[in-house]
Amino acid sequence: MSRRSGQLLLSALLAVGMMIASPTPALARRLKVGDLPPSTLLDVHLGDYRGKIVIISFWASWCPPCRKELPVLAAIQKAATRDRLAVFVVNWRDTEERFRDVKKYLRQQGVDIKLIFDPSNYVGRDYDVDAIPHMIIIGRDGRIAAIHVGYSETEIPIFEKEINSLLTQQSTTSHEEQAQTPSSASTQ
Repeated sequence: MSRRSGQLLLSALLAVGMMIASPTPALARRLKVGDLPPSTLLDVHLGDYRGKIVIISFWASWCPPCRKELPVLAAIQKAATRDRLAVFVVNWRDTEERFRDVKKYLRQQGVDIKLIFDPSNYVGRDYDVDAIPHMIIIGRDGRIAAIHVGYSETEIPIFEKEINSLLTQQSTTSHEEQAQTPSSASTQ
């Protein structure tokens, strides 16, 4: 074996070893409840929404269940108010033309949610999206509280229950903190 052949073989073995030693994104650990999600959605920084419940839903114009889900998410945000809940819907692997059409349609229908265009699936990969609709609910603590893949109108009460539970947890914590503040001030 020549020196050049030996170097090529060694380089190939090192490359294979590195692929085995360091997991590829497909083999990496997937997001699960309790995890901290990636910190950004393109131009949206989730840290700016700490203290609020955040819903991230991946959708596409060609997905009928996704189109049904968007007005439901907007209604949930409206009922909870933007002060307490933020909804981001990420347009997954769609064309820019379709994205503009859906955006225009939603505006005409009075649906007020933040739309994010992700044609290259950059954000989708970060959030382990393989199929849509794919919804992630993030609690006020910034951790993933629930993950839902697929959509059915029968699941709406489940979403509402999860969100109401998260809203209640925060209000309970706020009341405890307020109750402790006066008593700790009086003991000093």
